[in-house]
Amino acid sequence: MVKPLELNSADYRIKSASIGHSRDGEVFRCTLTPVTDEVLEALDAAARSKRMIRLIFPSHALGLQCTEVVRTEPGCVQIAGRVVEAH
Repeated sequence: MVKPLELNSADYRIKSASIGHSRDGEVFRCTLTPVTDEVLEALDAAARSKRMIRLIFPSHALGLQCTEVVRTEPGCVQIAGRVVEAH
């Protein structure tokens, strides 16, 4: 089993976070900043390989099957994915 890519929310400013519903389930979308080129490459690789991304918040974690990674400006990326675990 491939280990999820883990991102600690304390390392980023999370903006424009939203959750919606689609025919495939809940979809979480947010913008992260500041994001290094190394993290952007890891996010892109996770999206391409369908690797889960786990956002670690102080009181819980949110696992996403990432479907979209978009660099919106230098050091800023928007991610969106289907929620596959929340605890």
